Amino acid sequence: MRLLPLAVVVALAMGGSACAARAQVPIPEPELPVLDPPPAPPRIVAIYVEPEEPAPVEAPVAAEPTAPPRPQPKPAAPAPPPGPLVNEGPPQPPPSTPPALTLTPVPGAEAKTEASIRALLGQVTRDLTRVNAATLSDDGKTQYEAARRFVQQSEDALKVHNLLYAGKLADKAAAMAAVLVR
Repeated sequence: MRLLPLAVVVALAMGGSACAARAQVPIPEPELPVLDPPPAPPRIVAIYVEPEEPAPVEAPVAAEPTAPPRPQPKPAAPAPPPGPLVNEGPPQPPPSTPPALTLTPVPGAEAKTEASIRALLGQVTRDLTRVNAATLSDDGKTQYEAARRFVQQSEDALKVHNLLYAGKLADKAAAMAAVLVR
């Protein structure tokens, strides 16, 4: 009986040492090809050659040095006669200023443009009425209010016949309403 615990201790000692003394076999690393950079392209050097200057042409020497010609004085504007000014006819209208640059639509197209903007605003208004503003997030409510303001501003621009501005505002409102309806 005494031998059994001793045999167990010896077996454990031999088993533990066998685990600790595992054979370490080096794993060969695969040989990778050497990647050298490609050779540099040949350099082409342009040689700059200064053009030869032509020989200066000698001018004949004048016996007397001449003075450069004097510039002629310009005639002065006639001075207005002294005394009171007499109006010699109907007063001349002041020069008119050029009209401001505006985009004017082709005649007849203005009515079509206004009708298409009003149709777009009607569609946007229908889309916004389908949206339940109470269920929207804070960002959604902000977008909803902005779309309603764009519709109102577009209608105001239509009242003053600013079709370009009204169309841009209506397009912005339509884009916002389309996102909110989804």
